[in-house]
Amino acid sequence: MKRPSSKSCCTNQATGDVKALARETSYSLDDIIISSMNPAESALSKPSIIDEEKDAAREHVVLSVSGMTCTGCVQKLTNVLHNVDGVFAVKATFVTGIAEFDFDQNTAKLEDIIPRIQKETGFKFSQIVSTLQALDLLVDPSVTHQALERLYDLCESVEKVNKTTYRVSYDPTCVGARTILASDPGIHLAPPGTDGKLADGRRRLIHMAWATALAALFTIPIVVLAWSDGPVPYSTSSIVELVLGTLVQAIAVPEFYTGALKSLIYSQVIEMDMLVVISITVAYGYSVVAFALTRAGYALQEKAFFETSSLLITLVLLGRLVAAIAKVRAVSAVSVRSLQAEKAILRDSSIEGTAEIDARLLQLGDVFIVPAHSTVPTDGEIIEGTSAVDESMLTGESIPVPKTTGDQLIAGTTNGPGTLTVRLTRLPGKNSITDIAGLVENALASKPRIQDLADKIASYFIPGVIIVSLIVFAIWVIVALKVRGENGGSAIGLSITYAIAVLAVSCPCALGLAVPMVLVIAGGVAARQGIIIKQADAIERGYKVTDVVFDKTGTITTGELEVVHSQTYPDAGYAEDEITSVTRTLIQDNQHPVSMAVATDLKKAGGKLCKLEDLESIPGSGIRGVWNGRVVRAGNPFWLDIESRPEISALADQGMTVLCVAIDAEPVAVFGLKSNIRPEAASVIADLHSRGLTCHIVSGDTSKVVNDVAQAVGIPISNVVSRYAPAQKQNYVQGLMASKKVVLFCGDGTNDAVAVAQANVGVQIGAASAVTRGTADVVLLGGLDGVPALLTLSKRSFRRITFNFVWSAIYNLFAILLAGGAFVKVRIPPAYAGLGEIVSVMPVILAALTLLRVRLFSPVPV
Repeated sequence: MKRPSSKSCCTNQATGDVKALARETSYSLDDIIISSMNPAESALSKPSIIDEEKDAAREHVVLSVSGMTCTGCVQKLTNVLHNVDGVFAVKATFVTGIAEFDFDQNTAKLEDIIPRIQKETGFKFSQIVSTLQALDLLVDPSVTHQALERLYDLCESVEKVNKTTYRVSYDPTCVGARTILASDPGIHLAPPGTDGKLADGRRRLIHMAWATALAALFTIPIVVLAWSDGPVPYSTSSIVELVLGTLVQAIAVPEFYTGALKSLIYSQVIEMDMLVVISITVAYGYSVVAFALTRAGYALQEKAFFETSSLLITLVLLGRLVAAIAKVRAVSAVSVRSLQAEKAILRDSSIEGTAEIDARLLQLGDVFIVPAHSTVPTDGEIIEGTSAVDESMLTGESIPVPKTTGDQLIAGTTNGPGTLTVRLTRLPGKNSITDIAGLVENALASKPRIQDLADKIASYFIPGVIIVSLIVFAIWVIVALKVRGENGGSAIGLSITYAIAVLAVSCPCALGLAVPMVLVIAGGVAARQGIIIKQADAIERGYKVTDVVFDKTGTITTGELEVVHSQTYPDAGYAEDEITSVTRTLIQDNQHPVSMAVATDLKKAGGKLCKLEDLESIPGSGIRGVWNGRVVRAGNPFWLDIESRPEISALADQGMTVLCVAIDAEPVAVFGLKSNIRPEAASVIADLHSRGLTCHIVSGDTSKVVNDVAQAVGIPISNVVSRYAPAQKQNYVQGLMASKKVVLFCGDGTNDAVAVAQANVGVQIGAASAVTRGTADVVLLGGLDGVPALLTLSKRSFRRITFNFVWSAIYNLFAILLAGGAFVKVRIPPAYAGLGEIVSVMPVILAALTLLRVRLFSPVPV
């Protein structure tokens, strides 16, 4: 039961203060990763007014899906969604149980879409709303109707999960979790659950376990009666087998028949369940007919075999149960959301002390304590204390990071020896852990080209198996009649067993899971070691990389530039404080490492801000603005055409990065900066060279600076270019790709965005700009050693995908030959054909699980 709130809760001054606080203290991983792709942030797209009008009517929906049993279910769901008018951009993932799509609000309504797809697929759906917080509450039977009304008023929506549990969604800027809990003494916080998607998977597991157990309970007596020569006469045992076989068949109705028939009727798709349905229907139907004829005195030579359909149903259910258990364990093993701490120590001003609370009860504006050697419950800013924090879950680097007042703490990281007092900036469920998990899940929703190949093969597989089973049936009818001399009834009965076996033993699930199972493990393993794979294609392309191109500043070097020389020109007619003020104002909001370093230096020196107009950033060159009618520019000396001045040449000859400032084309200031080369850079380049890869540096800096860095890390000067603008960087990458090279480009600045987008694999490192984050395929939260680690993971993953394809082909070839009777003395009886689910799928899952043992940052052989 859902009932949206009919009024806004943000109507008083206190609420406004909370919202203001939320805006002022909001901190996220936006400086490291990006949670969404917004065309407005990309330099590569400029939406028109028409596009904006369309976007206004466009809504994005994310649904949690329960009930998908195989990859064929994904195809069914996407087909159903594509058939809904106004729905587009459909994505669905079997492994994570997520579906998402956009719809035109002028054409369709969400309240109509969900019931329709639920009816046509048989799956259960629940919407995931990203802007709201969700909380599960236990409501005592004694709670009054008025108390429930207050709950509805406080929350945006309330959904009854079961008799005692309610799931509420609320706006945290309007009301806090503790306020909701305090609305009535009979309302309590439900026990903490797992990741919602894992919880759905586990609920499905419980349902499957009950269905399997019940089917087995009824099947065992049938098998005992059918295969034993006991004292029970056939007339009695056949009746028992009929009754129990019918009960097992009834269990199969919701498990197989419903989904298969809905898929055929609504989506025109013959899915995996249809093979099972045909097999068990033919076996059960023949047995019923044989039973009836026997009772009527016209017994067939091939008697009823209820054990075949019953055992087939039980074994298929058992196979799916085992595969589902392995899948849930695999997903939980790499679940980033599991890093969320369950408890938090709240500094309670009302008692002038602290109180341990469930982390879900934290609210905006809270201050919490992080004791020594404990997990940080959510993102926040340190207001008291010093420590060293292990951020290896985020960056993959095990060396603790020193933290003090004013520094940011990230959820899921582990505090060191000191106690920290922290002001909350982001709530659990909407913090850095959620951001990273969202990126991983988005990657799973994207399809690599090899997955399209698998889907295409699978689409032909099931119709092909049906045709093969009909051919097998026809061949065995002919063999039985012409070669063995059997009568018609016996020939048909025998042939049916071979056809059923072919249908039941064939399994496209291994093919369907070959790619996504590896991707979900690889993505989780990478995320836990500081590598966020945003596009699944990156894993497929990564193992083919031949050339790695690096930007210099912020990539090969740390990006933490330091001003070691500054000089102003009083002869230009401006006071020194005016030059300082204009320069600081011009560059203060620019995210280029050079601008940030100079702005920080000027701020420390006491430079004030002034008024500038028409500010414009020119990637690869600098920044331009207007001050009192004069054009002010800050950027590299080549852009300002003053690179030949002696003092500037001297700085460049010393290997410094130079920032110059000019007013009306007259130089007024020059700054010389130096940065440190990343400590791991030389070993990373050596590692890449040992793999047979060619490394390059493409930089906008001066040749002296770039060449010195290249020599220090071991990159040949012949593969180094300097003073390259963004378009030239893109052209450099294009040139390599035109010569049949597969290029990985690693950069961190806005001027790298087009090159990152152009490369076969675009990698962003560290605190990159919004534009680069949007175009990157992979985000490295740690250091440069993430590049070889990514290539290692890519190669290992592709090996397992290749194994899965080969195994799927070998299994189905030999299984169909054995089931179809191609080997005279050896065959797979139809009753045992259901084991094919386990035999085919388990090697695929186990192959993917071996990725859990891969140590990406160790010198392992590849």
